[in-house]
Amino acid sequence: MRDYTHGPAPGFFRLWWGNNALFPILLAVSFGLLMVFEYQEAAFAADLDVQGVVVEATAVDRREISVRRYGQTERDYYVTFQYVAGGETQIVERKVPRHVYRAMTLGAVRDIRYVRASPRQMEYTVGGTRDTGQRVRWLALALGLATLGVFWWTARPAVEALRARRFGAAEWARVVRIDERVTRTKNGTTKRYVLAWQDHRGERGESLPSLSSDRYLRYPSGSEIEVYRDSRGKTWWVGDVGPRAAAPPVPDVSKPTS
Repeated sequence: MRDYTHGPAPGFFRLWWGNNALFPILLAVSFGLLMVFEYQEAAFAADLDVQGVVVEATAVDRREISVRRYGQTERDYYVTFQYVAGGETQIVERKVPRHVYRAMTLGAVRDIRYVRASPRQMEYTVGGTRDTGQRVRWLALALGLATLGVFWWTARPAVEALRARRFGAAEWARVVRIDERVTRTKNGTTKRYVLAWQDHRGERGESLPSLSSDRYLRYPSGSEIEVYRDSRGKTWWVGDVGPRAAAPPVPDVSKPTS
């Protein structure tokens, strides 16, 4: 994050991006993908309800493979179904859950349902497509609500910062120190830095976190910085939120004397 003390003043997106905006964006992308999948499942379920034909299918082949996902070894299961549709023999392989794989030994018979107009489109559990679509719909709803919540959690500081810049009282504060915050992760540690200050009321404040301490080198302990005080009494550093287009006079009560 850069120092915006001398402008140009950042807008909402730039302030939001500096406050973990990538997290709600990734959630929103996941929500969109879930909605696409749910739509496809709902369309397929509708086709099965209208044109579905239930027949017996025989397991003619089965296999399991090992795959690496998220750093772990997992197993995927596949069964090849053979059934007659429209006078023709169809042979279709589908990925199945483990319990279906175990039940479908070679030669085992199971009711499946296919689309009359497209016999190779089938579900190996009658009604399973609609059930899956409903579960995905509820999951998408929960993810959508979580996305909104996380968006507000990350966007709220940006909104408050913009309000403070526009409507807050301009004051002066004295720098106390540069704080280092260490967060431990699986891949090691992440360091973030904040500029801490004390205003004329004796209250403490701090800047938005930065990955680098370089932006604070111009502000040693004891130096004066300009801040905006919002309606709740919180102070925001002008270096974070940027200067006003036309700032009101700074109150004499907190302005440093020469």
